[in-house]
Amino acid sequence: MAIYLKKNLMVKKELPDVKFISKLSDKPHVKVGILNLMPTLEDTESQLIRALATPVLDVELDFIYLDTKNKVPEKVAYFKKYYRSFKSIKDEYYDGMIITGAPLEHIPYNNIDYITELKEFFKYTKTNVRSTIFLCWASEFGLQYFYGINRYNLPAKLSGLYEHYIVTPTKLVQGFDSTFYIPQSRYCSMFEEEIQNKKDLIIASKSDESGVYLVESKDGSKIFITGHAEYSLLTLDKEYHRDLDKGLNIEVPKNYYKDNDPNNPPLYIWHAHGTLLYHNWLYYYVYKD
Repeated sequence: MAIYLKKNLMVKKELPDVKFISKLSDKPHVKVGILNLMPTLEDTESQLIRALATPVLDVELDFIYLDTKNKVPEKVAYFKKYYRSFKSIKDEYYDGMIITGAPLEHIPYNNIDYITELKEFFKYTKTNVRSTIFLCWASEFGLQYFYGINRYNLPAKLSGLYEHYIVTPTKLVQGFDSTFYIPQSRYCSMFEEEIQNKKDLIIASKSDESGVYLVESKDGSKIFITGHAEYSLLTLDKEYHRDLDKGLNIEVPKNYYKDNDPNNPPLYIWHAHGTLLYHNWLYYYVYKD
């Protein structure tokens, strides 16, 4: 099946492995939106498009922006050309929504300049979206916004591939191996006990080393993901060298490079589980026959 974009993206030419269509047919399809809060717009676009390219369903895909987020003229022009504004889709319904992370973990929520509009967007997902994925930082803020669950700062950046396992066998992790590796890249974590105390939440997967990974509301309307199953092979490598160039005292991403040596190539050992995660979400949580 294929991806249908209402607004063409520049990144399409870099995705020869993904099938795009110019119009929807009568085949089964779902309507999905992506609120992209990441500064690396095109990298995030390509990662999520690949993750959503399922052989089962056509996906009608909108990338969405917040009017109050960016004031840089180049970014504003890019968004207006390739994305849809939140105010333009407020009356529309989506089968699925993905809200990306953002490099904001060192900033208190209320100090973020677009936090008011983001809260409005979170509220919108409760009534206009069947199932929403909150990624990384968005999962931290989402758990706080919907459930009052707090985050805490880690002593150092959590970066690398960590072994995870299934805690509760929901449809989101159907077909997963008993253990699997997923990229993590964050400075904060959530209190697992606070999540366990919420009767509406299910911990589907976690890691003994990196903590909670997948959290779901019982009705499947909200999915909180702390890791990055959508990452491409070189994303952690780019982040590592970016941090080194900034002069940060950063550790080598764990289990990522062969023999943990950054001079060696990275290991791509999460792709199958990342693909299955998003396909499970699309089929069991987003698509309704």
